[in-house]
Amino acid sequence: MYHSHLLINVGEDPDRADWDICRRWLRNLYRVHQRLCMAFPSADSGGGDVHQTRGGNGGFLFRIDYPANTERGGRRPVVLVQSASQPNWDDAFGLTKDAKDDGGRLIGDAGFLLAAPPQSREVSFGLDGETLTLSCPSRPDQCCRVRLGDLVRFRLRANPTRRAHDNGKRLRVEPGLEAHADWLTSKLVDTGASPICIETFAPSWAYGWQGEHEPQGPRRMQWWSVLFEGSFRVGNTAALKALLESGIGSAKAFGFGLLSVAPAG
Repeated sequence: MYHSHLLINVGEDPDRADWDICRRWLRNLYRVHQRLCMAFPSADSGGGDVHQTRGGNGGFLFRIDYPANTERGGRRPVVLVQSASQPNWDDAFGLTKDAKDDGGRLIGDAGFLLAAPPQSREVSFGLDGETLTLSCPSRPDQCCRVRLGDLVRFRLRANPTRRAHDNGKRLRVEPGLEAHADWLTSKLVDTGASPICIETFAPSWAYGWQGEHEPQGPRRMQWWSVLFEGSFRVGNTAALKALLESGIGSAKAFGFGLLSVAPAG
């Protein structure tokens, strides 16, 4: 398993030529997914299918975060990617000369989207009895362990939906914290999470489109997006490991479902 951090070059100067291009790319989850896919070999080359079910053996998950920038007081967006295979970000952003996509087309230089060189490192989710170990071979000092009954903090950007009983279509969860808390509880129930304390509940709409302009009419893709942050006590580490690897909820291809946890305190 690999974790990657991509710091996005939104900058602070609206007069910069590519200022709006970077922001529009980040708002378009279809294009973000398309660009990230370029970092992984195709199934034809023996690298596995990045579109298969996300987990320890294939596919990838990603989330767009906006961590605080303490130096400037602003927020610099970061794309976090968790993948089963090692990514090649130089190819994905055209930093490698003559890099091509799966269709044999030149990717072109998209390095202006990045504010810093991509960071990627190997990680592992190991289960020893009822202890879940989150480790990084290159940084053994950052290893952490989660045991039954431990309090963990979590972050999740999800697409909370339910299937309609009449036609099976996916509908967004009813507005309001209570309905969304019920949805989250149902997704974490196998982990034995109890109690679930939601400290951040930030709902919004997210979009994607294939054309050059802002989403319009039938070309627009739209997802209900909710950022959850909080804490819970772990009651089943094996189930938690499975969720960390496979993600939670629908629309995983478009930046939803990546669960992050860390010991509280």
